[in-house]
Amino acid sequence: MIRRMVLRLALLALVCSCGARAQSWEERMWRQMNKKVAFELVDSKLSEACDLMASLTGLNIILSPKVRQNDPTLTLRVRDMDAGTALKWFTELTDTFAELVDQAIYITDKPSERAVDEEKESIMKLAARHGVVVELPPGNMPVTNEDAIKIALQIMEKEAIKVQDFPGPDVSLGTAASIGAAFGKP
Repeated sequence: MIRRMVLRLALLALVCSCGARAQSWEERMWRQMNKKVAFELVDSKLSEACDLMASLTGLNIILSPKVRQNDPTLTLRVRDMDAGTALKWFTELTDTFAELVDQAIYITDKPSERAVDEEKESIMKLAARHGVVVELPPGNMPVTNEDAIKIALQIMEKEAIKVQDFPGPDVSLGTAASIGAAFGKP
């Protein structure tokens, strides 16, 4: 009697699971990268921070041998941030780079050539769309934050983008005599 009940439950579970749609690794990783996390790291090693992130999200995070050997430290406080953004901060604060390799996040000390080329290509397209000639770092050197700011300023100058001025109320302190009179001084 009990065997039959267990067998029926097992069969029911099997039938129900067959109807469920299998989730691809891309969907799973997208869900994990968008998971909200909260933690505080103070002078923590990058390897420990990545282990914490992996345990919170289920992401596969691999450090290159060179990064693991250097194991830079970081200090970061995160409240209600998605895991992907937190990982971006990990790499920003430790001068490392992350890329997707074989269904895992691989953190290394230099950007991949493909990522550098894709970024430069998108910058060139953006500049061409606005009619701006930009100077990019040579070879496989990545675009730095300073380069990006310089390019953005060139585009803004070319497009004559002006910051909207919202007039506010006129506020003045008045003349020295009126201020003195307000405080009882001549």
